[in-house]
Amino acid sequence: MWCEFSMHRPPYRPALVLVFVVLGLLIAVAFNTTNRLAEAPPGRASELVDVVQELEQQREELQDRLGELRSELAVLEREAADDAGVSVSFSRELDRVRQGAGLSAVIGPGVEVLLGDGTEVASGADPNDYLIHDTDIAAVVNALFVGGAEAVEVNGERLVATTPIRCAGTTVLVNSARLGSPYVIKAIGDPAVLESAVLSDDSAALLFNTYKNQYGLQVSLIRSPQLRVDGFRGSMRSQYAKPAGGGI
Repeated sequence: MWCEFSMHRPPYRPALVLVFVVLGLLIAVAFNTTNRLAEAPPGRASELVDVVQELEQQREELQDRLGELRSELAVLEREAADDAGVSVSFSRELDRVRQGAGLSAVIGPGVEVLLGDGTEVASGADPNDYLIHDTDIAAVVNALFVGGAEAVEVNGERLVATTPIRCAGTTVLVNSARLGSPYVIKAIGDPAVLESAVLSDDSAALLFNTYKNQYGLQVSLIRSPQLRVDGFRGSMRSQYAKPAGGGI
């Protein structure tokens, strides 16, 4: 079946080229942002704010365009499969792979976790103790995956295998997107198991008892009969990893 496709010029190759172009632009924007921030002198702080906002707007536009191209590519792939008489099996396999990779939106039961900064800092206390940090989000996310979460997002950013969660001043970077408190984490899976996984995790559980009471953090976890988790919108292009079977 694969040989049939390889003998003919794929009708959706232009769409693939567009997808790769947009992916390259996303990587270039992120790289350019890092370089410009690192090289700028201290006196240009106000200008950097405008630069960052402009680049983030470009990234959002590129992500939206990438989503459109992926949708167009899916249509062309189905048309190609239909022409070859394997439309049903191909479409099912394609949907399964996209869902597994986190590229498609999914719905199902699960839990919604809210993590927010404390509102009042005690006199003489360290303000950092009253903030939600990247390590707090990572602890909850890891516990959810241990509990069998099938799809997880943070403030609308879908988590995939290459998703970084790291600190960026008073914000947190997820998929290179700057997120601020409060952080809403949605996870699809067995609600009871997911809740138990979070509350029994040594690191995550501290947020729901010790830190919540001591620093006034806004922390909650609720079960939901149905949640929606959007698909990943960023670049998944690998720089070092290549197919083990000898593909390109």
